[in-house]
Amino acid sequence: MVMVLNFAHRGFKANYPENTLYAFSKAIKSADGIEFDVHLSKDGIPVIIHDETLERTTDGSGFVKDLPLAELKQFNAAINSRDFEHLNEKIPTLEEYFNLVKHEDIISNIELKTNIFEYPGIENAVYELITKYGLEKNCIVSSFNHKTLKRFKDAAPEVACGVLTSDVLFAPADYVKALGCEYFHPSVFFPPQDIVALHEQNIRVNVWHSAVPASYFPQYKAGVDALIKAGVDGVITDFEDLF
Repeated sequence: MVMVLNFAHRGFKANYPENTLYAFSKAIKSADGIEFDVHLSKDGIPVIIHDETLERTTDGSGFVKDLPLAELKQFNAAINSRDFEHLNEKIPTLEEYFNLVKHEDIISNIELKTNIFEYPGIENAVYELITKYGLEKNCIVSSFNHKTLKRFKDAAPEVACGVLTSDVLFAPADYVKALGCEYFHPSVFFPPQDIVALHEQNIRVNVWHSAVPASYFPQYKAGVDALIKAGVDGVITDFEDLF
């Protein structure tokens, strides 16, 4: 049976406070990979948080890009996560994350969140940290901004990249190849029968999903099972015990 990789989406955010070192330390124990999001602070430090703004996941306010790291570190990144408010987790830096996983057998899926703000220099800042920790073969860099991916791939051909999309592409294998990437990251609504064509071009497929309401979970699980049966390579999921 082909092994399907289990990626902890933001550190299994259905189970733990998303994009925190606490969540990542838990995910290391059960996941094959960890997916997380990177922005730049005002002083150019790669930090791990999903939104461009602070309000949803912390007790801060405003844009991540407008505050230096020292100020971002004042906020509790677990405050809005039920049952974990007491942890007082801080917004982690990418370097802190790499220190956590540098000796672990784990794949790091780094999503560059440049689809709203470009964050000039983010590609080099992330690449420098990947090489500093010698994790070139343990990382996948992905983004919905495919110009970002092209810039990153041109600078770091040895690091695998994944084309993130929620759109239906006419010829996804050709598109991924044109960008020089190795992975295609569509949503879980991707047609299972189309996986074969990507595999024939040596492109691996990891699917992702956005929030799944409890009422929709059975349909979501059935869709994931169909993709697994069709040979999908990985599932980026909120749920620690999905499969």
